[in-house]
Amino acid sequence: MKTIYGAKNFPSIKEQKQLVVALGNFDGLHVAHKKIIDRAREIARARDRKCAVFLLDPHPAKVLFPESDLQLISTIKERAEVLGAWGVDYLIIEDFTREFSKLPPHDFVKNYLVGFLRAAEIITGFDYSFGLGGQGTSQDLSRWGRQLGYRAEVMPPVMCQGEVISSSLIRELIGSGDVARAAIFLGGHFTITGSVVRGEGRGRNLGYPTANLETGPGMLIPGNSVYLTLAACQGRKYFSLTNIGRKPTFGQSDKVVIEVHLMDFSGNLYGEELMLTFLNKIRKEKYFSGVDLLVKQIGADEKRAKELIAEKYQDMLQD
Repeated sequence: MKTIYGAKNFPSIKEQKQLVVALGNFDGLHVAHKKIIDRAREIARARDRKCAVFLLDPHPAKVLFPESDLQLISTIKERAEVLGAWGVDYLIIEDFTREFSKLPPHDFVKNYLVGFLRAAEIITGFDYSFGLGGQGTSQDLSRWGRQLGYRAEVMPPVMCQGEVISSSLIRELIGSGDVARAAIFLGGHFTITGSVVRGEGRGRNLGYPTANLETGPGMLIPGNSVYLTLAACQGRKYFSLTNIGRKPTFGQSDKVVIEVHLMDFSGNLYGEELMLTFLNKIRKEKYFSGVDLLVKQIGADEKRAKELIAEKYQDMLQD
């Protein structure tokens, strides 16, 4: 897959209108997103065309509503890796600015999709909106296609467990700690990647050494709880217990901390990059009146984690 920054930089192609373009932000690349991409790729292959994804970066909400503190499920780099694996030929990333946000919907279609990209076909989700104030709709895309010479297809909502699958729903589930249910809608387990930084060293003194993980700004992390996770670092994978929270037993902290205890691991991880896959929530974060009670609870958490591994996840170290 080739990544192109800015539609105007899309390479000149002798044969006009040979691109099938999927539109969306595709944050998290969940099950409904995959149906859009699969459909775009299917059409492209059937008609001997190329499949492209067009998305905006930063996320429009980050620019237009910075006070909203939107947390993203996936980085652009992570989305690019998945889209490449799904068989997309081109990823076109458009810089989203306040100036770009003022572009009328019809001008966006005419100048960017038809003008720069020469789209022959456009695929969107049912709730896709674009242009000034988000006034453009999927129905507009279909209507203007007859005028501008492309075909538009709108994918219907994808339902699962009585819910319409969406990035906002998945953010809500992960934010509440329900990572197991979020995995169903994502089509895979939620992951975060970060750098291991120095902490207070308290976990080692308790008999459960931890790696403190620092992630990028603006990225989603699960709600304050203890989780069974899978940690990948230094070319290996380890089942792990991850505590996300403010460490109330040792005094309420202003900062949410991610502490990862890797089972069956010994060594130094400072400065290493670690990818954490969230498998299941074990319990909510809670206050303990004494360190001995906390240590006892961690032992119970580890026991429960090993039960879950035996029941559901024992093959994941071989993936």
